[in-house]
Amino acid sequence: MHSVPSRGGRRLVRALAPAVLLFAFVSSASAQAPTPSPTPQPTPAPVNEAIVVSASRVPESELEIPGEASVVTGEQLRERGVTNLADAIQDVVGIDTGMGSDNGARQPNVGIWGLKEFDALLFMVDGVPVGGPFLPQLAQIDINDVDHIEIVKGPQGTLYGASAFAGMVQVFTKHGQAGTYVSLAGGSFNEGRAVVQSAIPIGNATFKVFGDFDKLTDGWQPNTDYKDTRGGFRLDVPFADGSSMFVNYQMFLNQQGFGSPLPVDPPTGEVIPGFKPDNNYEFLGARVDHRVYALTLGGTLALSKTTSLQNVLGLTRDQATLAQSFVGEIDAENPNIANSNGYDLKPLEKDLYDDLHVITTFQAAGTHRLVGGAAITTGRIESSGSTFDFDFQIDPVVVPNLTDIPRTGFQTLKDDRTFIGIYANDQWTPVPYLTISGGARYDITSDTQTVFSTDEGASQATKHADQWSGGGSILGRVVTGGAGIVNDLNVYFAGKTNFKPAAPDLHVLSAEILSPERTTSEEFGFKSNWLDNQVSVDVSFFHMIFNNLVVSIQGPNGQPELVNAGKELFEGMEISTAYRPKQIPYFAFIYGYAHHNALYKVFTFIDPDAGLQDASGQRLELTPRDLYNFGLSYGPPSGIGGWFAVRHQNHRPFDKINIAYTPSFFEVDAGLSYTWGPAKFSIIGRNLGDSRHYVGESEIGDAQDYVAFPRRVWGEVSFRF
Repeated sequence: MHSVPSRGGRRLVRALAPAVLLFAFVSSASAQAPTPSPTPQPTPAPVNEAIVVSASRVPESELEIPGEASVVTGEQLRERGVTNLADAIQDVVGIDTGMGSDNGARQPNVGIWGLKEFDALLFMVDGVPVGGPFLPQLAQIDINDVDHIEIVKGPQGTLYGASAFAGMVQVFTKHGQAGTYVSLAGGSFNEGRAVVQSAIPIGNATFKVFGDFDKLTDGWQPNTDYKDTRGGFRLDVPFADGSSMFVNYQMFLNQQGFGSPLPVDPPTGEVIPGFKPDNNYEFLGARVDHRVYALTLGGTLALSKTTSLQNVLGLTRDQATLAQSFVGEIDAENPNIANSNGYDLKPLEKDLYDDLHVITTFQAAGTHRLVGGAAITTGRIESSGSTFDFDFQIDPVVVPNLTDIPRTGFQTLKDDRTFIGIYANDQWTPVPYLTISGGARYDITSDTQTVFSTDEGASQATKHADQWSGGGSILGRVVTGGAGIVNDLNVYFAGKTNFKPAAPDLHVLSAEILSPERTTSEEFGFKSNWLDNQVSVDVSFFHMIFNNLVVSIQGPNGQPELVNAGKELFEGMEISTAYRPKQIPYFAFIYGYAHHNALYKVFTFIDPDAGLQDASGQRLELTPRDLYNFGLSYGPPSGIGGWFAVRHQNHRPFDKINIAYTPSFFEVDAGLSYTWGPAKFSIIGRNLGDSRHYVGESEIGDAQDYVAFPRRVWGEVSFRF
């Protein structure tokens, strides 16, 4: 199934690409047939039901979705002073995230169902994947311009393709709301932030301009300054027949000094002697920077009362600087001296994405809602730079400047990737209490990688894959709109399968493309509202088999390398509850519990020191088996408000063969606010218990983990006009 496609398949690739592009530009440019936002404005819902678009491309309440789907609103984020994606979604049940990853201290590695592979999830903004067909680039998400965030768990390949193969997180930006918003904030580590947004009505249309600036001069690790400067505009145009279109353009410069992960000894789980969490062992000048220009055009053309055509087109240019290093060997004669391996790369990524689909409803032995379309995701990364190694002193830290480190190698990389998919999904409701859904997608993917390095010379690798994704579900409505104790009760079952080409590695010295990854999942559960819609209870059980998961191991030369890791199992259950008493408006209590069993089913590898290692049956590194969260919030439109949140994870294995474990931890956040007319004053605290737990493992550095941010507090004042 992973071989070169047939001649007919290659002809299909060549035929579809220009056709899809033609549809995109025609539909986006035509004044007679404007292309609308892929995210229709949510309609009012009962108190415990949010509207979700991502799961089916049609607005539906969470109660009607046969699977786990959660929504975090922009108002909730602003109430809690959220400044990054990790804080934005960390209180969703079962989500395992925290700030800190190979992409910088402010960027998370998000885990769902116990799976915490950086590229296992699809991240989208207004219907366009961030990072295109490559690794997700979370720096492209402007958390200050969020209308709402939707998190959908499990494979979503039928409607969204190869990248959505274990779940998706989709961000929708604010639109259609006239007014001005200004916010100023400052606090720990000399961080300051300013946000300005203003939307102006122009006839039926709305034109919004926005900009924000976030600067941190003293990170919790030395030399980890941070600066994020953004600006752009959005135009939303509705039409009388129900059609609409939007244009969104943004440009930004995201700069962050890179802080080193903490090296640990896997057999013991202990930090390597001399290393300390708050020190930075990077060379001076280590950076992870992005300069991005992104344009999105989208819209909906109402063909009739029952049929609409939707299209979204995204163009992105991302010029990055990756200057990083990771600790290697400790000097045997002087344990206060260590060696690091580093690189200084300048990747330029250009992505194009287009999705054109039709949504129609019709009657045939019941009601059908059919979604069908085609999509193309294509991009190129061109990277050049140098590799090097250097010695440094551990305690006290003495590291060299990047400009003083001799280069040991030079490398260039070019990677071209194209994903083309044709899909259809039908949702059939033969009787009011039953809905059956089913769909399939045929994806054609192509990846060509060309590498030159002074160590290995020139090399090229190409991999094609033509594969199916798909799935089906059953939703039964046991109780609908009931009075008394039970108001709503829906039960569901869903089975899905998805595949994804392995993400490219920008650090390789010779061209290599790993085998595609594939998931197969089953999920069942129920969703319910109780006690006059004041209480909601959702329960889900899941089982997912993951083939060819890409993991990092220590290679024969002692350096990390990526390999396919056989077969993994992800199974467990998740419970989420919420209580919003009608007697106390604006008050909410939430609780979530998740049990995750994430195991290597079949995986053996060679360790340079220990020889053949068999991780089969062992838990994946840093994956908790039990995690829960609960929170209280009170957010009236005027006067005093506040919120409180607690998260817990139990002990987690350090290594692939589970010799050592990291202790369990609690994390506590809280905030107070006062709203007076158009003004709001807030004080927010994060990680108030100052827990310094590990938030994730480096995928580049072997046995190196990122540590949670320490306690931080800041104040904010905002105005709405």
